[in-house]
Amino acid sequence: MLLHKTRDVGVLLGVMTLALFPATLAAQDGGDAQANNPLAQTTSLNFQTQYTGSITGTDGDANSVLLRYAVPFSAFGGEWISRFTLPINTGTLPDGSSETAIGDFNFFAAYLFDTGDPAVSFGFGPSLTAPTATDDRLGSEKWSVGFANILFNARNPKFQWGYLLQWQTSVAGNGDRKDINIGAFQPFGFYQ
Repeated sequence: MLLHKTRDVGVLLGVMTLALFPATLAAQDGGDAQANNPLAQTTSLNFQTQYTGSITGTDGDANSVLLRYAVPFSAFGGEWISRFTLPINTGTLPDGSSETAIGDFNFFAAYLFDTGDPAVSFGFGPSLTAPTATDDRLGSEKWSVGFANILFNARNPKFQWGYLLQWQTSVAGNGDRKDINIGAFQPFGFYQ
């Protein structure tokens, strides 16, 4: 089973790469402030790490390295930004051992609303998480759907702020695993 999931994730990454890398980078108006904008109309690849210092039920910790690829596109008469996230999870298991594996793949596409202010970006759209974990203990084994909402305010050239709000619930997958109903609110700020 592990071999098939690893191959499927490899195929998914390959298709994603072939489909998305032809997108071109665009010059940004708004200077340095727009470099921090998660809704900027540019193609980007970034890496983020999320550390959890304590896991309930164990004496251990966890870390996820998130590979994120964002690409703008036009559809349904408007501008969108899509973001693909593939985590590499390292976690402490209930028996005290540690495991590293690819986690569940997440995608969202946010429609970019015209706010009337070029320094303020607002997006809202659907999200999907697929059960692609190469170790079932580090994934949900569930398909989940929901929404993503993003705000970015770059009116001040020295300090920009915003948030990412996501919610998802499971709709299919392994019936022996707990259902998912999760929300996350991530405020952020940049001083430059």
